[in-house]
Amino acid sequence: MTDSSSPPRRVRLERAIYRRPTGVLEVCFKDESGRLRWRTVDGGILVARRLRDDLAARRARGESVAPNPKLRFGEATERWLTGPVLDLRDTTQAKYRSIVDWHLRPRFETRRLDAITADDLAGLVRELRAEGKSEATIAVAVAVIGRVYRFAARRLGWNGTVPTTLMLSSERPKVSLAKRRPIFVGEQLEQTIAAARQPFRTLFAVAALTGARISELCGLTWADVRIDDLDEAEIEFGWQVDRHGNRRPTKTDGSARTVPIPRELAVVLSRHKLAARQCAPADFVFAARTGRPLQQRNVARALRDAQERATDASGRPAFPILHEVNANGKPAQVPRGVVPSMHSFRHTVASRALLAGESVDEVAFLLGHRDGTVTRTVYVREVADARRRAMRRSRMSAEYAETLRVALEAERDSD
Repeated sequence: MTDSSSPPRRVRLERAIYRRPTGVLEVCFKDESGRLRWRTVDGGILVARRLRDDLAARRARGESVAPNPKLRFGEATERWLTGPVLDLRDTTQAKYRSIVDWHLRPRFETRRLDAITADDLAGLVRELRAEGKSEATIAVAVAVIGRVYRFAARRLGWNGTVPTTLMLSSERPKVSLAKRRPIFVGEQLEQTIAAARQPFRTLFAVAALTGARISELCGLTWADVRIDDLDEAEIEFGWQVDRHGNRRPTKTDGSARTVPIPRELAVVLSRHKLAARQCAPADFVFAARTGRPLQQRNVARALRDAQERATDASGRPAFPILHEVNANGKPAQVPRGVVPSMHSFRHTVASRALLAGESVDEVAFLLGHRDGTVTRTVYVREVADARRRAMRRSRMSAEYAETLRVALEAERDSD
């Protein structure tokens, strides 16, 4: 028999809120399986009400409210990959899956989420650098870990501190220090476009002036190209084509934009339209003979073909490295990242615009960045370096003018 005179274990204060004899408050709730659970409140009645209402809202949204302190990284990651990640682009899904399978599972698969620390992640960054991985790849790996933890907290009942938030700035990947992407220098841009065959010549011209992504260029239809008034011509980038040829909206709302183009480019597009087999509003601007959009890999091949045939005014190759041969007389392998790629059109457009005095926010809009943060991170360092070099040359000329004059005179006398 129980002692009826003993105090109750809890006293109900209001709906789902109870007080223990010690004065500590608890919230009562049911998890997704219907099991009754209790959550201790670190605070007073107002905190308890907020917790009660939050648990009820999460339960209504179908989110897990039961604590799962033994949740392991492998399980949480697989649930994330087969959950919200499926709503992303195919290429993004593939990138996340590759990062998880190659870099994260081997290190953290069986580890409990609450056992992975910021020191572990700092070690991950160091190891990936030692393996020669780019700062961009390392940044994606760290970002994936953060997303997995946030998903686990929201959907899987995990409750703890996200270790990525505790990493010091010195421990994080330095995307701004990543290897610079090649750009078209001198007259390489013009020489490449001149050597290209149609329809790629027009595609490259649009890329060179707008900085559009290759997926956006392949996704253009004639409804997006407004060239009826050549002096007010513009191109709307709101769609893209993935690597499987499927047309989808751009990656983010910030990617959708309408870019004004000069009359000369509008004329080029008008001529391209006249020569096109299909030019209805829904037809693709850059299409294969079947009417389907050009595939990205074919565009990349056409760019390399144009670069191999591009020459300067004297007939010399615009990209000499593409004509080098090995000891056996066969074409030498070209290292990755040496010759400009399709993405280099964007990089070249941004660099030229910033050097011409355009604001970072204006360039961010042109490129379809969500805001100026990405633009500053990727491009401003190069511009700052260029300006710094120009200023340094100017100062050296002023400070050592007499020295340079004497050196030149001495050189002439010796001749």
